[in-house]
Amino acid sequence: MSDDAVQLEKRIRFALSILGESNSHHEFEALCLGLARRRITSNLLPATGPVSSGGDQGRDAESHWTNIPRELPGTSCFAALASTQRVVMACTIQSTGIPGKIRKDLASICGQGAPVDRVIYFTVTAVPTRKRHDLIDEAARTHQVELEIWDAAALALHLADYDLFYLAVQYLHLPSDLAPPRPESAGELPDWYAEARWRWQASDEPGRTLGDLVDLRGALRHATFHDEARADLPEWIDYARALLDAAVGEDIALRARYEIVVATLRGLGEMRPTDQLARDFFSTVTADDTLTDPGILEDAVVLLQYGFGALVRDLTALTAEDLSGWQGLLADKIDRLLEADPPPNAMAHLLAMRARLALHTDMTVDLTVVPEDLPSVAEVTAHVLEAVEAGEQVPALQAPPPLTDLDTGMRTLLRLGRHLDNAPLFPIEHIADLFDFLTPVLVDHPLYQEVRDLLDAATDRVTGQAARGERAQSRGHALIKSGRIPQALQEIHEAKANWLLGDTLEGGLIMLLLSARLYSELGLTVAAKQYALAAATAAKSAPAPELSCFIPRGIILAAHYDLQAGNWISATRLFCIGLTAQDAYCDEPYKHDRYPYVWETMADQALTLRAATEVRPGFVPVLRSITGSVGINTILDDMLAPTAGAPAATEESYTAEADEQGMGRPFSDAGPTRRYTWNALGVDWEITCPNDRPSVLAAERYSAALQVLLAELALYEPVFCARPSHGRDPRGHHRAKGSARRLRTGHRPGHQPVDRVSAQGRRYAGDAARPAREEVRRPADGEVPQTRAPGLRDVRQPDRGTFRQGPGPGCPG
Repeated sequence: MSDDAVQLEKRIRFALSILGESNSHHEFEALCLGLARRRITSNLLPATGPVSSGGDQGRDAESHWTNIPRELPGTSCFAALASTQRVVMACTIQSTGIPGKIRKDLASICGQGAPVDRVIYFTVTAVPTRKRHDLIDEAARTHQVELEIWDAAALALHLADYDLFYLAVQYLHLPSDLAPPRPESAGELPDWYAEARWRWQASDEPGRTLGDLVDLRGALRHATFHDEARADLPEWIDYARALLDAAVGEDIALRARYEIVVATLRGLGEMRPTDQLARDFFSTVTADDTLTDPGILEDAVVLLQYGFGALVRDLTALTAEDLSGWQGLLADKIDRLLEADPPPNAMAHLLAMRARLALHTDMTVDLTVVPEDLPSVAEVTAHVLEAVEAGEQVPALQAPPPLTDLDTGMRTLLRLGRHLDNAPLFPIEHIADLFDFLTPVLVDHPLYQEVRDLLDAATDRVTGQAARGERAQSRGHALIKSGRIPQALQEIHEAKANWLLGDTLEGGLIMLLLSARLYSELGLTVAAKQYALAAATAAKSAPAPELSCFIPRGIILAAHYDLQAGNWISATRLFCIGLTAQDAYCDEPYKHDRYPYVWETMADQALTLRAATEVRPGFVPVLRSITGSVGINTILDDMLAPTAGAPAATEESYTAEADEQGMGRPFSDAGPTRRYTWNALGVDWEITCPNDRPSVLAAERYSAALQVLLAELALYEPVFCARPSHGRDPRGHHRAKGSARRLRTGHRPGHQPVDRVSAQGRRYAGDAARPAREEVRRPADGEVPQTRAPGLRDVRQPDRGTFRQGPGPGCPG
């Protein structure tokens, strides 16, 4: 053993010895449970009842029933460590009288409750070898149980191992940089997985939001399906259970229950420990008619399939009556939703789920005739993974089972196939795979050929469009690198149109945001805002929760573009709505390196407050009320602190700077009239409207459409200049608003050709009298808002009455 390993064990033993001083029984219990699952018995669950008061009958954890060691010996780390015996774990942080404490706890454990075969006992102090043997012999004579004692020396030896050191970091608060090196024999783990594991191990708070669940789900599923990470699975399930307890909404709790049940069944080969979670899931989904999220409904359909698979393999206490009852209730609910004539994409999702329910194996089948050689859960998982990794279809059924309602299933598939042209965001791949898988059962049905042709045509269309989108994206990026922004925008639009489909929706969302950025670089900020909001809207309607991170990203970027357009108060309100979504949909929502757009737009808000303080002090209370609603006033003050002594800018300097950069003038959204101004193709454009919601919405839609059209026209008029002239020609003469001016072909001093516009020239950066963006201090990772953002309805709208002071000469109404 190296000197470093010896020293690390000494550090761990010292940390164990002082647990009693802080009465850290809960921490020690959690540490021992984590170690026991990885080294002794993997199928342990924490006991219930108040610790140290007898409520748990002296049992800090006990095993759940599993037959995996007999059925699938050696197939995974869990199977190798799982015990078919009744195992109980107990622990103590007492530093004296350990033999007496062990005897007392043994009497409590063995004197009540279910019979016990084996007791694992953990203690923070050393137990001499002779005394340990005496206690083991006494336990066998008196209680007929096998006793195993882990003292401080044994604990320290194992906690110093690479795969268990996280327990010492989390519960003994040792620094993570003491971690031992990963052994070569441990198997390769993806970098993203290792990073996620350390991140969750280092966190003292449970996850609670949809963003936390999405982050957890990726690692949980990886550990479920990959042997090299399977040893981590009990730990990930614990994190999921903690998230379930802390979930901020019923939809998040439902998704967490689904993930726990599936991970336990598919990864640990047993469903009984999660039967109640499955019952709770189905009871809620089938009873609540307001719960119409397609992702949750699809989880319900899939969980039914898992439940039946566990039933026929005797891995669950759920009955066929339970499952078939939930199946009927789900079918009735989906039928009611279909009768309500939902939007096209939602309609397609509902039709697909209804077809899957009808084409499910008949759950009233006599289980006594189920083949004895039915493949195990582990074998099914292995076959599926092999097919996926090889890029092949999952093998079709060879022995057709009876289905619930074949005719209804085929009629629903036909209806879906005829509807697909109207539902571009519906992912066709999964239902097409199911159809291929059930081919032996479906092939003799009269509707088989028509359904097959419709699904094949839709699949071919998606495949072809995905390929075209990939080529367009490649061309677009090449044009961006060469500075040909309008031409790049055309290619990115082509990629977006081909990728904004159910099976490639993530790529389509990325292209929407890239389009927004390119419009911004061309100075067409209203179009940029509209495209960013379109990305957020498309993500909100997507059934896949992992795409929900695009919701806050789109809203916050839209706020940035709104500020570029001169709508500084509206941008502040939109940013705060985006922060609310950021908090709800993203894990670690304020981490700088993961979400830089949050802090870039936070700097926008700091500059907005600085400008208001200097030239529009009457706006400051309104702005503060908006930012205060999401708890960021302190952060903004900290960001502005370095500029406290800088000289104040004038209204004229703000105006001149906005004009120079081709941006909307600050606070153009204040007063009774709202103005949108920009320059394109040598023309100064100005659109005005009353400053009320219907008029503003109409004006922004019109402005966005006009700006999109101008970007298209730029491709056919290369002599036009995209840089703003701001009412003056090169000789300094004033021009009337709306007058077009054509320049000769080629570059002209003081102007840029339309296809060479840079992003740098379009940012509102500030002059020497104002704090530049890089001067605004970003808080460190620990200085995030302490209060969670409220719901969207709690973000206050600014009181239009406070704008009645009227605009000054530098800030148009």
